[in-house]
Amino acid sequence: MSCSVIGSANAAVCVSILLVFLPGVSSQHQEDVRNSFELSARAADKQVGGSDDYAKWFSIFKTTLLNLHWFSQQDGLEQEVKGLVFDSLDVSKSDRELLIRALNFLQKLEENKDALKLFNQCVLDKVEQDAIGSLLFLGGGSYHGKFQLAVCSEKNGAVAVSTSYVHFNVHGAQYRGVLYSDGKVDTKTTLSTHVFGLNDELYGKVRDSIKKKLVDSGVSEQAPISGL
Repeated sequence: MSCSVIGSANAAVCVSILLVFLPGVSSQHQEDVRNSFELSARAADKQVGGSDDYAKWFSIFKTTLLNLHWFSQQDGLEQEVKGLVFDSLDVSKSDRELLIRALNFLQKLEENKDALKLFNQCVLDKVEQDAIGSLLFLGGGSYHGKFQLAVCSEKNGAVAVSTSYVHFNVHGAQYRGVLYSDGKVDTKTTLSTHVFGLNDELYGKVRDSIKKKLVDSGVSEQAPISGL
């Protein structure tokens, strides 16, 4: 397999996860991250079913990921977001800007319509509307949702993924630009950030079986994002 190093940042949607790969992440490790995160998200979706228990969803997602020979480098305490989600992310300014760019290109570029469709389907369970606007809480309605924003980096051959898991509940008619209750809308948004590392040696023993499970499923849940 090719292990070439990618010289520029790129991004992809895997189930309800937006992944940004920083420059220097090898093509093999990008594939490993996408496949691991997709399989873990699918396992969580299957076990949670139609429930809106998003804390349980992430618990299953994380447990599955650890069983695929990832390990926790940092566990974040769950916190209630009192402002914009992006301002609360525990990532560098440059990483945050890349995530915002990826979301913008996901929404605005025609060639990303398949990725946006995938993201919309997986992020919002109760309504059919544009996911990007909902993530920014612009508009109105009543819904529940979840998403993850993840940044993958590689240093000296070691891969790390910083993933910020966000879930929200909104009940109300009108709200704008805030992610907390203003007395008019009952809104709660919680955020937890986790950093995972990959045990390359052990993962190499199951890499092919993970790929086979995804292929055998017959459904693609990965889509690249153009424009980054």
